[in-house]
Amino acid sequence: MKHKKIAYLLLMANIVIMVLGLSVLAHATSKIGTVNLQVQETTKRLELPDAIALLAGAIAVVGSTFASGIALKGVATAGFAAAAEKPELSTWLLIMGGLAEGIAVYGLLLGILILGKI
Repeated sequence: MKHKKIAYLLLMANIVIMVLGLSVLAHATSKIGTVNLQVQETTKRLELPDAIALLAGAIAVVGSTFASGIALKGVATAGFAAAAEKPELSTWLLIMGGLAEGIAVYGLLLGILILGKI
């Protein structure tokens, strides 16, 4: 039961971190295009293709983060059970957790690449 709580905590922390990171990127992207001149101020408006790209980036990050959390849940529950019986398997637990976390990193990179096209 304790391992389930840890797995769900990892899932929620992963989702919160990725959504906050994407919101910071989206806010930073919305400020690009603002030029302050002495007389005139020009602001880039968010057009429909740009809004769709922001939504696609958000879906990529949230989807990969959710999948990573599900993978981490499986790794944590099975890994803690295996490490209880054979402590030498704890290294493999960390490796598998890192591979599961890589799913979220790939989603974040995809989101950054999508935002770079705006």
